Amino acid sequence: MLLACITTAFVTCKKEENDRLDQLEKFYYYNPQSIALVKFVYAYSPLTINGTAAASVSGTTTSGTGFRITMDGNKLNGAQNTTSANVNTFFWGPQPGGTNYSSSFFPATTTYAFLQPGPHNFKFTLNRITANNFAPIAGDEVFTSTVALEPGKKYSIFLADPYGPPAPYLVEDVFTEPPPNQYGIRFINLSGDVATRYDVTSARQGIKLFSNVGYKELKDFIHLPISTLDTIYLRNAATSAIIDRINGFSPGTQRVYTFYARGKTGTGLRAPGLNYYTNR
Repeated sequence: MLLACITTAFVTCKKEENDRLDQLEKFYYYNPQSIALVKFVYAYSPLTINGTAAASVSGTTTSGTGFRITMDGNKLNGAQNTTSANVNTFFWGPQPGGTNYSSSFFPATTTYAFLQPGPHNFKFTLNRITANNFAPIAGDEVFTSTVALEPGKKYSIFLADPYGPPAPYLVEDVFTEPPPNQYGIRFINLSGDVATRYDVTSARQGIKLFSNVGYKELKDFIHLPISTLDTIYLRNAATSAIIDRINGFSPGTQRVYTFYARGKTGTGLRAPGLNYYTNR
């Protein structure tokens, strides 16, 4: 039942009383150990696939074609068979604050996709539309990966930047509810600059949050006191040079955030940078 519902559960951001999303939330509330929760994160930079600009954003205007995510052949995100190949799709977006930033995540809000536990095959495929129908061609599939999901656990699946083409990277989201007037934060280095290690610092807190983080290293959640607008810096751990920053970060009380580095030096539109999403 859950698998059948998931294709429509997150198509719209507006939730009405007694709709399927509401029913799934209630089911999870009373049966938290029976399903797996997954969030998909686009941590790669713009791609060109079969000559088509894929999953890219220029400023606040979409340019190119988004991806549809499937599990065992069933569509998860709201990609549609329309003349607009990026409608409700999954694509690279700008830093927080950009109009299309939320399209870099699925689901786009703090919710997770409710999925059946067990081994599943996930695919990210260019949402190529021909004559108003989904019609991918050879090479449109970015990756395929089989992942075993355990019941009662939360996961993030990243479309990440390894040494070469994009590839999946799965982490378990293990966190506790922060105390009132505090928030949780962790950091993952998914930058393709594999020889570079990073520090993450907070201007408002005046401290180094995470130190000397290497490629595909995950630093666990820490709790920090709520503050006014903060600037979070991504720095080269060896030189302290600022690589990127997020201005105006405003953490909410008892919220939980994942910050991640992505990109690769010397490759067009893929300069290393810092992004984040909300886990709770």
